[in-house]
Amino acid sequence: MSAPISEGRGELAQSLREWARGLYSLEAAVELLIWFNHGRLLDGSWIEHDSEGARYWFSADMVPTDGGELSGGERRVLEIAASLAEPSLAKVGLGDGVTGLDRDALDLILAAIAHAGGSHEHSRPVFGLDGTYAGTRELPTLHDWPTGRFEDVNHTNTTTENPTKKGTK
Repeated sequence: MSAPISEGRGELAQSLREWARGLYSLEAAVELLIWFNHGRLLDGSWIEHDSEGARYWFSADMVPTDGGELSGGERRVLEIAASLAEPSLAKVGLGDGVTGLDRDALDLILAAIAHAGGSHEHSRPVFGLDGTYAGTRELPTLHDWPTGRFEDVNHTNTTTENPTKKGTK
């Protein structure tokens, strides 16, 4: 595993999260960029900012077709993030994208797909023994963001949980 994201990168991560907030597919794409390889994918022309450098966003259309200086795994995760952020610009099929990725990358991609699909917001109707509707029951996400292997991106607490866990959008 690579080094954790530094404090300055934590501010970048927070700005990206603010930009993506409310759109599950963008949130999922941003979390992939932040958590994969401890933020390695936060360096590139696909991360753009305003003239003051105060706001950042992910420009999926800036993802290079050749991968530049990225490893094969980095390129595929970046392409999957771009596909989540802007499906019309998809540069990789999911089957090709996940082939050869390590377990940590696959874990993140599964969490990203579950988040993009809104599984952290799903519920199920509950019925009484007589068959009458009794309300709804909140369901857990299909695949939660990994915990226990990553340092907090913002260095604001001592937990190792991903900040997009259930309870936030």
